[in-house]
Amino acid sequence: MEKNNLSFTGKLKNNVGKLNNKLLQPTKTWLSKHIFKRTTIVIKKTFQDIFSFKKFIVMIIFMLFLPLIYSIGGAGVDFGLISTHHAATVISIDLAFPIFFWSLGLTYTIFIGVSGAPLIADEVKSGTMLILISKPISRIKIFLGKFIGVFLYGMLLSFISIFVIGWIGVLMQSGNIDHFVSLIPFLTAIYLYSLFILFLFSSITLALSSIFEKSRNAALGILLIVIFSYLAFLIIRQIAGQYYVLFQFYHFDLGYHLGNIFILFIESLDAIPPSTTWQLMFGMLTGVYSTDSPIDPDQNINLGGFEKTNYYLPSISLLIWLLIAILLLAFGLMSLKKREISV
Repeated sequence: MEKNNLSFTGKLKNNVGKLNNKLLQPTKTWLSKHIFKRTTIVIKKTFQDIFSFKKFIVMIIFMLFLPLIYSIGGAGVDFGLISTHHAATVISIDLAFPIFFWSLGLTYTIFIGVSGAPLIADEVKSGTMLILISKPISRIKIFLGKFIGVFLYGMLLSFISIFVIGWIGVLMQSGNIDHFVSLIPFLTAIYLYSLFILFLFSSITLALSSIFEKSRNAALGILLIVIFSYLAFLIIRQIAGQYYVLFQFYHFDLGYHLGNIFILFIESLDAIPPSTTWQLMFGMLTGVYSTDSPIDPDQNINLGGFEKTNYYLPSISLLIWLLIAILLLAFGLMSLKKREISV
């Protein structure tokens, strides 16, 4: 019996080795030679084109601005009298809204848009794209390489900004490093959300850069989408009042869907407990929460935060934004493939 097991094991190892030599290794070699190598050239060039140390630092400072303003006022809590977990919760509640609206909202999305807008439009105009195509590198690989380059840049920008916001927020409010350690689950949830936002706006930026001949038009397109997402429906919601629900404006409210997705990340990772302190701002800004009194009239107790409006399931909001990004990405890629590129 033991000999049969050894024989079977030996045959299995032999077959796996043959599979590796005949199929996996040649496939890996082909991908490395024809896909990864050439795409890596575009990724490196894209990252170098975007990255400027001075600009990078300025972006981080802008992303820090509103969260630090919120931290200056403090939470009015004696951090020496509460647990580490409670302290981290208090700090995360202070940071949640400014990070969503400002750091990963207005500033981050505009920075990604402005950085990515010239990558295709200006290179076609200047003739750089013609040089890349003549290497030869296919337009699909060029588009993919530029997308990955923007994505890597955005990953670095959001990672540093989010954890610096957390670090400085802790220093300004409690000064206890243990509170920062306890804040890491919240910062991790925020960073994962930032990757989602990065995918969306990298896709939209590259698509618009492929569609428009001038980079300023692509940047303007991103700016309009950002304003429409974070500001326009904030005003419309206040003016419309009850008609917002009556005429179902929430179907078109991109800000509501973004808020819904943010709450999905927060709740899925249990980053912040339900509390009217932070839910009020999200209710007013995005309409995700109803801002009616959360007090149970029968028992006169707080039910643990505001109720959700539940216009859409968070997963549906996620799919809506993904669909917008993917459709624009596909359209941008087709536009680049059909675009006439000459000196």
